[in-house]
Amino acid sequence: MRICCGLTNHLELARRPDLYGNPVVVGHWEEHVVALSEEAMPFGVMPGMALRQAEHLCPQATFLPPDPEAAAHLRELISSALYDLAPTVEVRVEGIAWLDVSGVPKPGESIREARRRLKTAIGREPRLGLAPGPFSARLAAARARPGRLVQVDNASEFLAPLSPHELPLDAEQLERLDLLGLRTLGALAAMGPRELESQLGRAGRHAVLLARGLEPDELTPWRPPLFTSAHRQFDSSVEDREALLFVARALCGDLAEELGLRGAGAKSIRVRLFFEDGSQERRDSVVRHPLSSAAELFGLIGSWIKEWQPHAPITEMWIELPVLESAGRRQLRLWAGGDGNGEEVAAALERLQERHGDEVVYMPRPHLLSSPLPSQRFA
Repeated sequence: MRICCGLTNHLELARRPDLYGNPVVVGHWEEHVVALSEEAMPFGVMPGMALRQAEHLCPQATFLPPDPEAAAHLRELISSALYDLAPTVEVRVEGIAWLDVSGVPKPGESIREARRRLKTAIGREPRLGLAPGPFSARLAAARARPGRLVQVDNASEFLAPLSPHELPLDAEQLERLDLLGLRTLGALAAMGPRELESQLGRAGRHAVLLARGLEPDELTPWRPPLFTSAHRQFDSSVEDREALLFVARALCGDLAEELGLRGAGAKSIRVRLFFEDGSQERRDSVVRHPLSSAAELFGLIGSWIKEWQPHAPITEMWIELPVLESAGRRQLRLWAGGDGNGEEVAAALERLQERHGDEVVYMPRPHLLSSPLPSQRFA
């Protein structure tokens, strides 16, 4: 297994890129710190501490309330952006992105592209690590400079001098390790799993396996959702058709951007209008060829709105795409028989050969058809 890890700030912080470079703390006032920027760390602020204590330590910080929904949405967008770079991708809101590049023909290209897409999504250079498993890859990335890659070939040697505080253990368990004289992962790795299990329970056995570089944890593969939507709730009821068209165009732009990140097209379109009297109307359709651009979506939805005769002022508009299809599947229709497309493709290839020579055309050979990576499906 070869895992690439890209580390960014917590996705709660990525909601406010205008605050990059300043101390920022995220958390509810009466609760604990959810996330903090690197600039707040030198003041002693730590995740999990009371927010009042964080304000006492770093009063000059900007304090933001968390928005889990926005962070989760950003996580989905990043997962979508990375999905075609490796067979298995997992992204966490804590700012961790893992890609399993085992068996990828050109892992270096996938890693470079992952760096570029993470920077685009977050607005900052990620730290990158490449190692035999998720745990060692994350620790390698934590030791990389922004935009750089730290590569680990031998996980046990790399982990040996590190502190047990890198393990997913609570404060009481870490204190017990200190009392046992286990102050490095190398010392921890020398113990038997059952021996530490008697001290810390199942977490002790897990900690020994991690310290030895055996990587007992597997990634949880992200899968593209089959549904997406966008909506707008109006501050005051709307009756003007031009205003509806303006909002619909903006919503189609948002959906097209999301479809582009996911590499998907909409096979079904639905529009719902909610009225001031509490009623609603809807119109939906299944399209022959999946729509993915803002122009395609608005071309259909705009024509509906122009024909619509609302019976009351409108308070809310929803555009829903209930059925999504991988954009890569759209090209298979070029080779479908019985509709003339095959002949059109053959004629196009002949014109290319005449213009550029026979060597411009290649014959694809099926390789790993189930792979999410286009470069692996055919040779």
